[in-house]
Amino acid sequence: MVIKKSVFVHFLLLLIMSAGALHAQWRSDVAQLFSKGKDYKAISEYLLQNYNKLENVIDNADASGILAFCFGRLNDPQNETRWITEYFESCGAKDTGFAFLDLVNQVDVIGWLNTWKSRYPFIIEIALIKGIGDEPLVPQGILPLVIDIMNDAYYKFYLGSNVLEGGQFKSGFNIIALDANELFLNPGRRVCLLEVKSGGLVLKKEITLDVEASFPRMPAGQPSPQSIPPVHYALSMYVGGELVLSSRKTESVAPPFQLGLKPSNNPAYLKPDYYVKRNDPWANPNFNSFSIFDAVGILYKVLKDLLKKKDNKDAQPPKIQTVQDLSLVFKPKDSAGRDREIKVSIKLRTKNLPYVLSLP
Repeated sequence: MVIKKSVFVHFLLLLIMSAGALHAQWRSDVAQLFSKGKDYKAISEYLLQNYNKLENVIDNADASGILAFCFGRLNDPQNETRWITEYFESCGAKDTGFAFLDLVNQVDVIGWLNTWKSRYPFIIEIALIKGIGDEPLVPQGILPLVIDIMNDAYYKFYLGSNVLEGGQFKSGFNIIALDANELFLNPGRRVCLLEVKSGGLVLKKEITLDVEASFPRMPAGQPSPQSIPPVHYALSMYVGGELVLSSRKTESVAPPFQLGLKPSNNPAYLKPDYYVKRNDPWANPNFNSFSIFDAVGILYKVLKDLLKKKDNKDAQPPKIQTVQDLSLVFKPKDSAGRDREIKVSIKLRTKNLPYVLSLP
């Protein structure tokens, strides 16, 4: 038994040493290839042969960053985009600073990657907002969905095949307005699609919302909110007999949630704003008008404060937190003035979908 355990420990140590050797060896080999000259084809071929052997996210980030750099220098936009997307989306751009390269090549790689970092539509976080204290943050029946993005980018937000919102995200925190009444009164799974575009690159994120809601038993003779069927609308627009725009909308007939928050205690004010974005044919192929909900005033201020406090370990926890799992409790009164409790839980999950690259 002792012998078997000793053999296992020895085997484990060999694996660790082998992984460590690979970790050091590929960097040394790549540094040597760089020092011999700017043979980007040889460097990329070496990395492609060894990439799947790397098991550390930092190694993957360094290798994918260098691969993107090499293919950029080789004027291969397809492979350049393939690996720069790997660098951001799978590795989170968590490189070491490429300190294993000599100073000249190190500056060359970092400078090249910085041009991508200044325009790549990297989504840092997609999240829900936890309320302030025990008060849910659902102003005007809107459930805010936070999109934290590194750079400005155009976007479209779909539910099924229907575009619910579109326009332009600004660098930092952005808000997509979800209809709280529709989500809570018709619980279940919603699968949404978010597309963000910068230049010819379109990134796609699948966003899944699993909503559960429990409603109090209503007195006899009063219909529960879930028993009132929703109303469906369909709008189609034809030009010269050709369908150019189709949109569907579902609205609940039940009265909207009344949270009972006093205006002075309401931490945010979301105001609907409708406009037509005509400058970018991707954002607006049919001169369609998208509904944009801009979060203004205190909400944006608090969110910006939250962003700053993430890097400060000594700062007190912010009042508003971004979360993936959200539990809400509403205590509305019924027609007789009695307190009723509505419990809602939401699970948010995201998944990267294949990107689209349109070359000029």
